[in-house]
Amino acid sequence: MLSELIIPKRQQREESTDLSSLYLLGLEKARELSSRMWTDYNVHDPGVTILEILCYAITDLSYRSSMPITDLLASVEDNPANMQSQFFSAREILLNRPLTELDYRKLLIDLPGVKNAWIKPASLSYYADIIHKQLMHSDSGDPGVIEVDIGGLYEVTIDFMDGLKASERASVLSEVETVLHQNRNLCEDFVSFSKVATEDWILCGEFELEPDANTARCKAEIMFQVQDYLAPAVANYSLEEMLEKTSIDGSHYSAEEIFNGPSLSTGFIPDDELIAADLRSEVRLSDIINIIMDIEGVVAVRDIQINPKSLTAPVQDKWVVKVADGKKVRLLVNDSRLVFYKRNMPMAAKDSEFTSQLDALANAARVKLETVRNEIFDIPRGQFRNPESYHALQNHLPAIYGVGDVGLPANADSRRIAEARQLKAYLLFFEQILADYFSQLAHLRELFSTDPGLLRSNFHQVVDSFTDWQEIYDSDPGTTDLERKQIIQDRIDGLERGEVSVERRNRFLDHLIARFAEQFNDFAHIMYSSFDVSPEMLVRYKCNFLNDYPVISSERGLAYNYSLSEMSDVWNSSNISGLEKRLAKLLGLDNSTRRNLSDVAYDIYAEIDSTPGDEFRFRIRNRDDGDILLSSSRNFVTEDNARAEMRRAILFGSEPGSYSFKIGSNGKFYFNVVDEDHILAARRQGFDTEAEMQEAIGEVMEYLRVNYSEEGMYLIENILLRPQQTGDPFLPVCVDTDCEDCAEADPYSYRIHIILPAYGTRFRDQDFRNFAERVIRAEVPAHILPRICWINKDDMAALEKAYQDWLKIQSGRSTAGRIPKIRRFIKLLNSVKNIYPVERLHECDGEERSKFIIGHKALGSFDPGGSEE
Repeated sequence: MLSELIIPKRQQREESTDLSSLYLLGLEKARELSSRMWTDYNVHDPGVTILEILCYAITDLSYRSSMPITDLLASVEDNPANMQSQFFSAREILLNRPLTELDYRKLLIDLPGVKNAWIKPASLSYYADIIHKQLMHSDSGDPGVIEVDIGGLYEVTIDFMDGLKASERASVLSEVETVLHQNRNLCEDFVSFSKVATEDWILCGEFELEPDANTARCKAEIMFQVQDYLAPAVANYSLEEMLEKTSIDGSHYSAEEIFNGPSLSTGFIPDDELIAADLRSEVRLSDIINIIMDIEGVVAVRDIQINPKSLTAPVQDKWVVKVADGKKVRLLVNDSRLVFYKRNMPMAAKDSEFTSQLDALANAARVKLETVRNEIFDIPRGQFRNPESYHALQNHLPAIYGVGDVGLPANADSRRIAEARQLKAYLLFFEQILADYFSQLAHLRELFSTDPGLLRSNFHQVVDSFTDWQEIYDSDPGTTDLERKQIIQDRIDGLERGEVSVERRNRFLDHLIARFAEQFNDFAHIMYSSFDVSPEMLVRYKCNFLNDYPVISSERGLAYNYSLSEMSDVWNSSNISGLEKRLAKLLGLDNSTRRNLSDVAYDIYAEIDSTPGDEFRFRIRNRDDGDILLSSSRNFVTEDNARAEMRRAILFGSEPGSYSFKIGSNGKFYFNVVDEDHILAARRQGFDTEAEMQEAIGEVMEYLRVNYSEEGMYLIENILLRPQQTGDPFLPVCVDTDCEDCAEADPYSYRIHIILPAYGTRFRDQDFRNFAERVIRAEVPAHILPRICWINKDDMAALEKAYQDWLKIQSGRSTAGRIPKIRRFIKLLNSVKNIYPVERLHECDGEERSKFIIGHKALGSFDPGGSEE
């Protein structure tokens, strides 16, 4: 029995919005803190009056804080696009690249001309000779030969829309192949694309109809719905329809469930309906009877039978008839025989009317599929309420106080004026705190912004809504009120220390990152401790990560598109895997493109000095605007010497610890770029303030990291190295029980190589390398085995040349020397060795030294300074 519904006499409210509760709480604190000197707590007391007004202001702040988030984020223009820039839409953040078989089927069915699609594993086997440790195409019959099944390969079968010509089907099949290559999963590949084979079936039956039923329409409905049961069409639904639909368990679809999967241009496809549209392995006659009995006008099924047309002998069980593997059932309309009765009298359907009715049903279904289009949730429109507006509390005090708009009497003496101003100054302390709270609330958009240029986290405003505010703030005389207000605003803003503000800004960004179940704590710690990276630089890293999150989240399992043959898609290209893009953001790599890592291309060369003699200097200019970023501090005898020094300047200019700051004799600031021995490599002069110099240093470091960075990686999928033409070599196999990097006799299935330069700026630091390896292994999909290699510059130079040759062959851009180029690439890929920083064994003399860990460092293998032994 329901409890009695009543309206309570006293509604429960939040204490922060209950004026009386706040007043009693404040009064209690006042008695606790000032009972020895203040005993009059009656309403006439000025302290109690001020307390009442303060409580009123707190309730106002609480009410504004409880406004809808859409209102708090709204701007003056009330433009919903502002909300779009603040947060990701459901279509941006919830969708992902296809991952499962159902995802790929949805992606293909979304294409014009595709009615249905199926993807199944392709069979590919090699044979491994355990004794000779090599792979073969066929079984030699020798002892020690085992079969190796290769995984990750798929066959694609397409069911075309009815009525397509042969040329149109070829075009659709080409589009299918293009889309699948654009959305290929890491360590997977599609090996064949074909049209689904059909198996012709016939339906025979006798049916009793209602006296007023249209015979031609009933026949058309039976043929159409039975065909739809045998080979179901996949329906697309609008967003509104999906919100109204229920899943198998009876619950409505949530936004996460609706937008789960790839981005489609024709609405949404529920998973359960897509599963039901799979190729049938058997046909149940009872299901067909149920379908026919639900058709309007059908009274009874007298007799019915369905079976393949090619059947030569009666089926063993007419209630469950098997379908040929991998074939779609096609019901032959002309060969099927349907007899209809009305009150036991046979009735024939007119062929023309039947054909017209059947075509109308097919056209209606096709129009339904073609008219559903992409939809998104509307961006909430907030109402701008100006939460920063603040009216001074002292204006609400009784006129006798002399601090409101009325002011003091004309005969007030100097003492009375001084007392009023003292009260104004006393109250301004509380006014400023409250006004800043309102300002902070109004800048909620900035607090959760992902703009890397925004470093503030505290916001303030000048309280100018009471009389004589200029004198109370002690502003400069002789200026307008607007200028005075700006001077005071700058003074208040300057009270906040920069490092405190940036640290708070980082905490806000950490909160946003945590909402995606990500974290930057380890990265921040290693960058602080090992590379002295500023908090401002961490803000940039985190903002870049958040701004690109829809891509690095939805594409984390995406492979690169090897079908693209343009040189811009092969080298110096952003056509890389989604995993590489994600790792680049997590490791702070500014340039994630596939490019040269052994020798960075320096396109700003040494310039001949204007003075006579053999004098060469270098200048590093910004490619976009031509501004000088760094220049040499001395002359060089040859151009080669100047270029070599420029490379040193770029190398050290990428590290924060390589900068020293000074003030010249002219009072201008300048900075030097020095090496590890504090030897000058380059400099830049002419800054009026230290802030301008620091900003320039940040710009130089970012420019050098992006355009001249040796930090990068190559991700190579072993499955793409399988033999695809006659004579193509195999990958070597490892069948030793103590092998850790390769698994048994299958070197292809779900395995990748990740190649990194051991000489990269940060990669020379062993702690950062350990961190990078942990990140890589954590981010690589669980079913994929990575082999991580840190190699030296000579090995990288040889490998990247062979890698580029193989990429051209894989894309079809080049065919010359196919076999020797592939063989050389495979040889280099499997011969490169990990390089570790140089360490020296020493006696235990009590001094603190860095640990030497076996397996992580090698004596004499790599010198961080540049020389290799």
